[in-house]
Amino acid sequence: MEPVHTTVQEGRADTMRARSLSLARRLLTGSGRASLVAYDLAPLVEAGALRHGMTASGDLVVAGLADDAVPATTWDEGPLRVRLDIVKEAPEWAVRITACAAHLLGTLEWLPAERVGDFVAEAGLDPQLVELATAAGGRLGVIRTVRVLVHDSAGVLPLSFDEVATGLQGWVCRSFPDAGHEWAARDLVGSLSAAQLHGLVHAAATGWDAGVTLSSRAEVTCSHTEGQVFCVDIDRTGLTLMSVVLGRASVHFLAFEEPADAIDELADRLGQLVVSGCGSR
Repeated sequence: MEPVHTTVQEGRADTMRARSLSLARRLLTGSGRASLVAYDLAPLVEAGALRHGMTASGDLVVAGLADDAVPATTWDEGPLRVRLDIVKEAPEWAVRITACAAHLLGTLEWLPAERVGDFVAEAGLDPQLVELATAAGGRLGVIRTVRVLVHDSAGVLPLSFDEVATGLQGWVCRSFPDAGHEWAARDLVGSLSAAQLHGLVHAAATGWDAGVTLSSRAEVTCSHTEGQVFCVDIDRTGLTLMSVVLGRASVHFLAFEEPADAIDELADRLGQLVVSGCGSR
């Protein structure tokens, strides 16, 4: 089940741009599943067994194992033109929902093995990425790009890489929740009752200022999804829910009044949404 863009209410440009930036930052800093294709090489084989992330200095990196069956992973002749795709699914158990994706064209350059140790020591990378990069046959590459496309229920938004990688205080992609906190964030949504979730959806669908309807379309559904509300995503900017009613899937974004950068802040913002949204019915 994949949300598809249909419409976004007018007057929400700043809110939606902040949301898209947050999505892009989370995706590039390690959320989701990354794959790449080197479109100048033959055969054209996707490299999918990758870890990805960003260094403390703002470099986008990927780690993988050299595999003779995947030419991009064994390339050693300088920068290689690639397409990188990062796809993130919703944190749901009962149904698979594609929450968002990032796509970019750029160049990949694998670091010489002798440089990897020093590079990761200074990069501040996720330990699992470092483990893969430093394993037997492991490789670490830097990807250079100028533009990132963010694709989700709100549509497709192009962002400059510099905008994604640079925060107001200099570097740092402020990405919360990261992959390590995602399920803790999802547990907060799981603590809400069905009535509260339906109340938030109803408020968003009927013009509540904090709500934006991202998409609505006819969907072939199973009996266990009918009448349900699913969590598509929750991040520092707000909560995204999908409701399934009479074979129609609708996706709504509910914006927090202030960003959340820790689990306790996220719990507070979510509580505020419930009080305001369910009270607006």
